[in-house]
Amino acid sequence: MCTSRFFLLHGGPVERRSAGAQLARRRLGTSLRRLREDANIRIDAAARELECSTAKISRLENGLGPAKLWDVRILLDLYGMQDPNTRQRFEQWAKESKSTGWWESDADLTTDDLDRYLAIETDARRLRIFCAPQVPSQLQTPAYARAHIAALHPTWTEADVARFADMRTARRTALLDLDDPTEIQAIVDEGALLRRVGGRHVHAEQLEWLAATLDEFEAANRTNLQFQVLPFSAGSGRAISSLTIFDPRQSAIDPPIAHLEDWFGASWAEGKEVERFIEVFTATAAQALDPQQSRQLLDEILRAAMQ
Repeated sequence: MCTSRFFLLHGGPVERRSAGAQLARRRLGTSLRRLREDANIRIDAAARELECSTAKISRLENGLGPAKLWDVRILLDLYGMQDPNTRQRFEQWAKESKSTGWWESDADLTTDDLDRYLAIETDARRLRIFCAPQVPSQLQTPAYARAHIAALHPTWTEADVARFADMRTARRTALLDLDDPTEIQAIVDEGALLRRVGGRHVHAEQLEWLAATLDEFEAANRTNLQFQVLPFSAGSGRAISSLTIFDPRQSAIDPPIAHLEDWFGASWAEGKEVERFIEVFTATAAQALDPQQSRQLLDEILRAAMQ
């Protein structure tokens, strides 16, 4: 069974890793869109100025590709931005939009949506997660991750499944072990803890690791991981299959953003739409057991799983 300790494995906190091009692209895109809207310029007018398609402007504003420095300068001129310090910041983002994120050595296994998720997650101050189908990927053991990934991607080779699982383990360690760690508030449906992903032994190992980790954090007086269980007794709630709300470290530049996922795909919510999902998450947290009660229920489920 898994009883490993983060600090013993790594010898202390680890440094925050690069969010790569995705974060710079997001900041650049969000800021360019804000400038364009403030200047009351339509997206087709911006496209005519760059002599490109509206799709290119849309991709740029959504952070879905690298930016050319010359294009950014033209758009800043069009939007009336002449402040030298602001222009310098935009140009720096354009240069960083070609940098590499820590996960991109495995880019053949990721999608644009996952690239964006990892970039925002890497630089987030806090993650608020609700997960109904399984233990959140940020808190999975290697064996549990392999079983979950293999079920999601039945055509992948064992080697690809193992690589993707290693990436999840690296994420988990980096998020929880940083000098300036990411806060994680995770709400997990009771059914996710009961579901035997990977079989009896893998399931029990996952639960034991989670219980040991929560105990370790409590003993070390570390408050960056909060775990709650939404019990069956709570009845019907408002939460959906999977929800992550990212609270940024630089709130003046990066607004909060939400990611929703179910069997039919994934989508993002930004701006005022995020407030609705924050409300849903807050209501779900109120329905869930408190951390102490959640820990007790986890113990009960773990004892049953080990019998």
